[in-house]
Amino acid sequence: MAWRLWGKKVVVVGGGAIGEGKIETMLRTGAHLEVIDPTPSTRVVELAEAGTLVLKRRRVRRRDLRQATLVVAATGNHETNAWITRWGHRWGAIVNAVDDPDLCDVTVPAVLERGAATVAITTNGATPAGARFLREELTSAIPAEVGTLLDHAATARDHLRNSGDYRYDYAAWRQRFFEPGMDAIRSGRPTEIDAIRSQFEAEFAADSSETRPGKVTLVGAGPGGADLITIRGARALAAADVVLYDRLADPDLLALAPAAAIKLPVGKGKGHGPRQEEISDLLVRHALDGSHVVRLKGGDPFVFGRGNEEIEAATRRGIDVEVVPGLSSAIAAATLSRIPLTDRRHAASFTVLSGHRAGDGDYDWNTLARDDTTLVVLMAASTAREVAERLIAAGRRAETPVAAVHRAGFGDEQIEVLSLAEVSLVGCPLPSPCVMIIGTVAGLAKSSPTAPHLANLVESAEVVLIS
Repeated sequence: MAWRLWGKKVVVVGGGAIGEGKIETMLRTGAHLEVIDPTPSTRVVELAEAGTLVLKRRRVRRRDLRQATLVVAATGNHETNAWITRWGHRWGAIVNAVDDPDLCDVTVPAVLERGAATVAITTNGATPAGARFLREELTSAIPAEVGTLLDHAATARDHLRNSGDYRYDYAAWRQRFFEPGMDAIRSGRPTEIDAIRSQFEAEFAADSSETRPGKVTLVGAGPGGADLITIRGARALAAADVVLYDRLADPDLLALAPAAAIKLPVGKGKGHGPRQEEISDLLVRHALDGSHVVRLKGGDPFVFGRGNEEIEAATRRGIDVEVVPGLSSAIAAATLSRIPLTDRRHAASFTVLSGHRAGDGDYDWNTLARDDTTLVVLMAASTAREVAERLIAAGRRAETPVAAVHRAGFGDEQIEVLSLAEVSLVGCPLPSPCVMIIGTVAGLAKSSPTAPHLANLVESAEVVLIS
């Protein structure tokens, strides 16, 4: 938050080296600043003599904190800071205790100013020196002329408001004003910003310049927890204007996107959720508005993810598309369960199936029934029984181990190992989302007894039907 302190009483207790930086920051706010310290620094004395602040050269008293909006305890002594905090609270003030985060209601950031922009850097009180260091690093990274660019942006906004033509069209502002302006600054031509502003105002008012399309980035979110996304995928999210996300993507990933980004759930399930055509249309519409659209898809975009259909929809409209691969649950569910999909002693290959298609019987089951290959069935929760029945009918051994992995990669991941015969009778032992791994290697899964085995089910059953 940016706190408007103009004209408010702010008391800084401590006018030495510790408080000096906070005093300099407070001077920019326009607050009525009072500093209390029996031995203030030379700089604080100079500011007081110039009438910039009120200096009381003595120890702090309780009544000094009355009617203060903000109190800064900068004494360097925890006990004194605690006393100041206690009395500040009694008078209704908000307190910042420098280098004493446990006593802080708020922290005061290191500040970098560029015209109308204030860049505030805070470490939540953990390391004030670290915040100051980052500010110094950013000083060279953000040219001083950026302040001029922002001043011209404010002027353009006022002109457009007065003429009744103003609207918040971020893509237009970015593409037709800020990007050309930054190019001029970086190339040493900041004097051109005035002409860029004039042209922008004319085009914006007449709406005579089309905004170029944005871009689409398909990002594989990985199999589960937010920490399983790739670095490139995280960077794409950090630059997103719009995020369309699946139900299988960890919701914590949305925190990687800018707070101002539009975040739209488009997750599909069996028999519910938006149609693929609706998702593609939504993606295209936002990209044509000039936005960077990140399509966040669980696992990998191209493993039963319909990623290519979305690429085709975007490229037909001239929209650039980038694809960031993700770790598919087809592989990750096995790896996280310590199941080697291929092991020279058990399996020389593996095949990935869609559980939805498997339920329709749309596979060469005789080939899939071979014992020397591992089968991975995605979206297996609703069709596990049919898959097991078809494999046994095609000749796969009934005692073949089957590992069911629910919510792979999340903290509440569950694993259950049954036989193919058991699955053919009871179906998938765990709810959706679930990956089913069939083959000798499934018997190597780490133990996670979360669902009843067939013996327990039979023992507790009133009626058992065997076919």
